[in-house]
Amino acid sequence: MSETPAIAIPEGYVLHGQPGGFVYRNGPVYIKYTDAGSTLMMTLGGEHTNAAGFAAGGLLMTLLDIALGTHVSANVGTRAICPTVQLNCNLVAGARIGETLIGESEISRITRSLAFASGHLRVGDRKVATATAVFHIPPDIAAARKSSPQPAQS
Repeated sequence: MSETPAIAIPEGYVLHGQPGGFVYRNGPVYIKYTDAGSTLMMTLGGEHTNAAGFAAGGLLMTLLDIALGTHVSANVGTRAICPTVQLNCNLVAGARIGETLIGESEISRITRSLAFASGHLRVGDRKVATATAVFHIPPDIAAARKSSPQPAQS
């Protein structure tokens, strides 16, 4: 049984991850897709914390990867995965059970085959972690982007 506190899911968010998959088993993680990209949300439960009672660093890094990656994927016109090439994370504050993490990101540049993004996880106004990342845009997605109008970068 999950130790994650029950929360009301804000309008527009959907459960992220395939049933039985890594993200699904380590969540629940929710994503809100918009024309400009996506926003991540997760409320921390006991299963997400380390022995000191703070969100595990590996979990925070995973959530940053998901937040930036889903934003890139949505921005290039797919909900398929754009694989992570590089991820640099800074864990700057703690988060505890019952706190809700919000993941926000922006894209600084998109080339034919790569996307460069940065973002953060926050609890309210408190930044918990920051990241920069590079994602690979698979050839089939890159080809589709080349032949269609491009979404605005955010």
